[in-house]
Amino acid sequence: MVTSLTRDYVQEAFCNVPTQWRDYLYFGPCKIPMRPKMWPGHWVFGISPANGTARRIVFATELEERITFAEAYDRFPDLRGPEGPIHVRPVDGEGRFPESSYQHIPEAMHEDDWADDLAREELDAFFVCSKPKPRDWCGRWLGKYGPEIDGEIIAFLKTCSVHGKSGELSSRNTYATLVKPVAHRGVSGGFLYTGLHLETNEAEKLIELCHVRMKGKTVLLDRVAPPGLPRTGGECGSRTGASKLSATKPIRATRRKC
Repeated sequence: MVTSLTRDYVQEAFCNVPTQWRDYLYFGPCKIPMRPKMWPGHWVFGISPANGTARRIVFATELEERITFAEAYDRFPDLRGPEGPIHVRPVDGEGRFPESSYQHIPEAMHEDDWADDLAREELDAFFVCSKPKPRDWCGRWLGKYGPEIDGEIIAFLKTCSVHGKSGELSSRNTYATLVKPVAHRGVSGGFLYTGLHLETNEAEKLIELCHVRMKGKTVLLDRVAPPGLPRTGGECGSRTGASKLSATKPIRATRRKC
């Protein structure tokens, strides 16, 4: 789930990921368990949070590049923190990784846990998504026009495996509902709804479900506010009057099993 959305289905701040800048979507520091397994050619989908609004798929995009944060810092100065999603800058330091290679950007996100966020070199990954084709919805921020989660989409999501911080929790998302589309029942009988993501080898099926539901809506996407425009003077580029929310927790689906 993309937990950092407002009730208008837009990002609360420019630093929240995925971040839309110009014609592309970018992922900065996203869920740690996902990041080592994300590679070009994989598809990533995001579902809106349970905040009193209808649950929707707010983006569906294919990863085009996987680069390090050092490369991202050099290539995309407009995405640097504290307002953007690039929360570290490259340095020629000493000691162990990541302190040997990076320094936290003052006032950027992950101030207290940036070293844990990049604890291993395999976590040093920043993602550039594919550029949307004209009059297409893939790779664009769908926002309030994204497909609403319905019974057919839930039926597909139930076939996906459920993953958390410790790895795969279940081979199927059995307990998914319209209200809670990602859910896991633990051995104690209690349910877990946060800190989870889904994986599948059949992303094309979800793409087709979205495609059917996006017919006739593509022209409306030009009206969608991009996810969090940068603003000076605000914490992490936050929107005026918006409450501070947590970082993005996207749902991931891949063409091949990782």
